[in-house]
Amino acid sequence: MELPRNSVWIVNDSDLVEDGLYRLLDIMQDVESVILYSLSDTSTTVRPIAVSLEGFIELVSSRKAKKAQYELPTYLLVDEENISDEHIGRRDKNYDLIKGVISDSTFIFDYATKKRSPQLAEYAKKINFDRKSLARILTLYWRNGQDKMALLPAFSKSGGSGRDRTPTTKPLGAPKQPRTIAVDRAAKFIVNDDDKNKFKKAIKKYYLKESGLTLAKTYDNLLKDSYSKEIKLAEACGRPPLVPTKKQFSYWRTKLFNKDQIIKQRTSENDYLRNKRGALGSITDRSYLPGTHFEIDATVADVHIVSEFGSQYVLGRPTIYIVADRASRMIVGMHVSLYHASWRAARQALANSFLPKSTYCKSFGVDIENSEWPCAHIPKELVCDNGEMIGVQPRKALTPMTQLSFTPPYRPDCKGVVEKRFDIINKEVLHELLGTTRGGQVIRGSRDPRKDAIYTLKEVTAEIIKAVLEHNRSILDDLAFSSPLLIENDLSPTPLNYWKIHLKKHRHELQSANSDEVIARLLPSVEVSMTRSGIYFNGMYYSCSEVEDLNLASVARSSGRWRLEARIDENTTNYIYVRLDKNREFIRCNLLPRSRMLGDKSMYESDFIQDWLDTKKELTPISTTSIDDHKNRQEVTRQAKHRSKNADKVSFRDKTSNIRQRRQGELEATTNIIIPESEALITNDVPTPVSTDNKVIPLPKGRKRRTSRGEL
Repeated sequence: MELPRNSVWIVNDSDLVEDGLYRLLDIMQDVESVILYSLSDTSTTVRPIAVSLEGFIELVSSRKAKKAQYELPTYLLVDEENISDEHIGRRDKNYDLIKGVISDSTFIFDYATKKRSPQLAEYAKKINFDRKSLARILTLYWRNGQDKMALLPAFSKSGGSGRDRTPTTKPLGAPKQPRTIAVDRAAKFIVNDDDKNKFKKAIKKYYLKESGLTLAKTYDNLLKDSYSKEIKLAEACGRPPLVPTKKQFSYWRTKLFNKDQIIKQRTSENDYLRNKRGALGSITDRSYLPGTHFEIDATVADVHIVSEFGSQYVLGRPTIYIVADRASRMIVGMHVSLYHASWRAARQALANSFLPKSTYCKSFGVDIENSEWPCAHIPKELVCDNGEMIGVQPRKALTPMTQLSFTPPYRPDCKGVVEKRFDIINKEVLHELLGTTRGGQVIRGSRDPRKDAIYTLKEVTAEIIKAVLEHNRSILDDLAFSSPLLIENDLSPTPLNYWKIHLKKHRHELQSANSDEVIARLLPSVEVSMTRSGIYFNGMYYSCSEVEDLNLASVARSSGRWRLEARIDENTTNYIYVRLDKNREFIRCNLLPRSRMLGDKSMYESDFIQDWLDTKKELTPISTTSIDDHKNRQEVTRQAKHRSKNADKVSFRDKTSNIRQRRQGELEATTNIIIPESEALITNDVPTPVSTDNKVIPLPKGRKRRTSRGEL
């Protein structure tokens, strides 16, 4: 059985000593005794006691004495380097006073067993020091652990620190001091319990609210509510009012209410949880395997873009969708569009997350291998906010593939990984482009960023793709502490390495994605038409080998067009996915040469052309010339009807007989007569009608034109 020196024991139900906490000072084998010091006695001079060694061992064996802990005062728990020289001097001086007796076992035994011990008085007289002061130093030494640090002066509580003092006729604290002798300051106000209650009432009424007043306004209302009589009386007497100062009010605010209470009551619960609560943990603490949680969110890009068909057409700021893996910080998918945050845009980002990336990147001029962005998987759980993903359509499309999890409202910190990716992309890429808004940090009177916009949607998307690839290759310090696989395989802590090594070691929660299922479920659904010129959609024509083999364009030309179900990728116009039969899968159809003007562009440019065409139609629904022509036509019709009134008396037979002769007469009367040249020399009069039966009539010669003298 171990009975170490200086150990602490708690004794209960013992006949040997009183119940309480004791420190074992020493074991004296020659007299078979144990010297104990009572830690429960708080007197300044406490003597140790001696008990038999056998009796104390029996207490321990019977479990009446158990080992315990004694908390030392906090002023003793300090590093030697942080102790001032003055305190070290006091400590060493007190230790030098008692070091002659603390090592004397005879003195300690006599001091513990005899009611009167002359050795202490003789020793005090020898060193010329007060006996009672020496006894107090010994008590302090034994209580605090029998080492030199036990004698450190307890000045940490000097001045009554932490205790409220009750003022009497003299105010507490430093008096008011004028800066010059020419001015006398008002008397200092003494705060009593009644004033404290007034402070508390005013603080609760005006200050401790979600939209509470400032402390200065609260102080003004305190004076108006509780000290108005004193202020009015002082003004009538021409003296300063005896009221609490703003400094006193601010001091008692922190005394009557703790800081945590003030913070919680002056803000909403959502704001406290999002911006002011303690961040002792992170959402990544419980998600360290890739694929456990994907986070999806959208933000408006900090840059304005223009149309590919003309930089004079500013299209505004696009919307960026990002899908990020919580464990590896890997950006697994993205989508940039002109649509606002909606299910239409979100489904494109999810489709991009679940499908290989090389084709997607190539459509924006970025050539990569699938191994450079090896994310084509479905997660175990998809974390999103209470926005576009909470509807019926997202649940129908995604629930068969993955589980949806929604964060509380106004709590972006619950998906902080994807929120941080937005911040990285904006700062690293978009804020360096012309036309950027720099996150709204626009100085008043500065140039409108829309005037500097020069980049198209395709160019901005290409830059974001490059930034995503660079982010996935960047070193993130937190990843080094998330999984031991990086260190074991000597890999840099990048999202790409984290993703690859966990997939290689089969430590992930990812599912393989079927491309046909992803296309059918997630890409936007549209209706297209099979026409004589190919598959028509939004002003563009598409075709594929199967359409040509089945000669469907010829069928549509003969039998009329019909509708087909299709899926579009809004990132490109180069292809769409069409289901030629309801019982078959979707087939990729490519853009035909007749629609080449829209090739290598996004679907939004096709929408832009349709809108542009509509605006032109709205600008001039009909021409002004057509209006004048219409009015002239109506006038001619009116005159013709007026002439035809006399013709109603003639029968229809007379009207329609001899039409050929009437036509010839009309020609001779209203046009130049075609006659032979010999007859034209005889007379210049109007010729009589000549019979043309069985005669060949030559074409007339035109008049000779007068030539200018310069041409002669």
